[in-house]
Amino acid sequence: MAHVTNFFGLLEQLQSADITVHQNRCAVVRNRNATCMKCAEVCTSGCISYDDNELIISPEKCIGCGTCATICPTCALEAHRPNDAELLQSCLSAARAAGGEVIIACEQILAAAEGLYDPEKVVGVGCLGRAEESLLVALAGAGVSHVSLVQGKCASCEHAVGLETAQLVCDTAAVLLETWHSDMGVDIVEKFPSVARLAKDKGYDPSRRGFFSSVRDEAKAAAATTADFAVKDALGVEDAPAPKYVKVMDDGTLPHFIPDRRERLLDGLAALGEPEDVMIDTRLWGHVIIDAEKCSSCQMCATFCPTGAIAKFKDADGTFGVEHAPADCVKCRCCTDICPEGALTLSEEVFAVDLMNGAKERYEMKPMKNPPGNPHQIWHSMRDLLGCDQVYER
Repeated sequence: MAHVTNFFGLLEQLQSADITVHQNRCAVVRNRNATCMKCAEVCTSGCISYDDNELIISPEKCIGCGTCATICPTCALEAHRPNDAELLQSCLSAARAAGGEVIIACEQILAAAEGLYDPEKVVGVGCLGRAEESLLVALAGAGVSHVSLVQGKCASCEHAVGLETAQLVCDTAAVLLETWHSDMGVDIVEKFPSVARLAKDKGYDPSRRGFFSSVRDEAKAAAATTADFAVKDALGVEDAPAPKYVKVMDDGTLPHFIPDRRERLLDGLAALGEPEDVMIDTRLWGHVIIDAEKCSSCQMCATFCPTGAIAKFKDADGTFGVEHAPADCVKCRCCTDICPEGALTLSEEVFAVDLMNGAKERYEMKPMKNPPGNPHQIWHSMRDLLGCDQVYER
């Protein structure tokens, strides 16, 4: 088992045909004080777990369901087989066959109902937790009338936590679709919609097992791939060495990026039209609020923000501070975890129109008492900390 402070290098053990790992995007890799453990909280197979400040990676347990990729705010984990583009195309193909409806079903119910549904009208996934908001918004933009997520007996399923993620995604999608005036419905159901059921007098062709049957066969190969990483770890065999540190940019911040999935989501919402001018509360965005009286002007929030939703600025007249763009916030909470003064809070609500118009808020900061770059910074800081003048330099 590895301590959370040794997080860097652990995630790469998950790299397989099912999951691509971008560990430099991980909130905990970027900032060891970050509290994000969402991947461990939703892992359906025990591949990623967290116990008593110990992160445990067991790559041989990975089933490639993609639920961890759905929940990761920074997209440090990216799902494959299918990837997002392939899953979208499968859904659009199924929608054409089903008259505009999309039916996504989990492995368990597909196995139980084999021969009773039309595989051309159903898209199979290892777990319903694989579906996420950018997919659902894209389907709404494509004119899909309804999306049904068909669950098996999730209460007794060993991967039941995936249903909770699916429900969270459905709740968020419902808010977005209503705010952007889309009529598409999204529901989690226990039975296949009638449009997907085979007629009693219609024979079933085993060769038309559809998408999931092939994926299920590939899962065995995926298990061998992930197990290979576990064997290498046990034997101490290493591939090409990973970089030990995340490089710092010229402005003193860590590299920024906007996840492709987030860009697709915003593009999909823009295609739906103008939203209601209301505040929305979802799992996806947050609104940064900084208390100027508490703020020490350290700008650490901008240094560690993974997307640049919080960015430094400095004007020609010397005015400086940070700007916040709600549309770029992924709600990873790096900023609240790193703020040494507790001056920063993250509101759960954002204005929907701000996500579309590129709105930014400026927070001007007061000059730092002991700015970095001053050769006597440590001396001044220690004197202030101890509250006495009898601190000497050598």
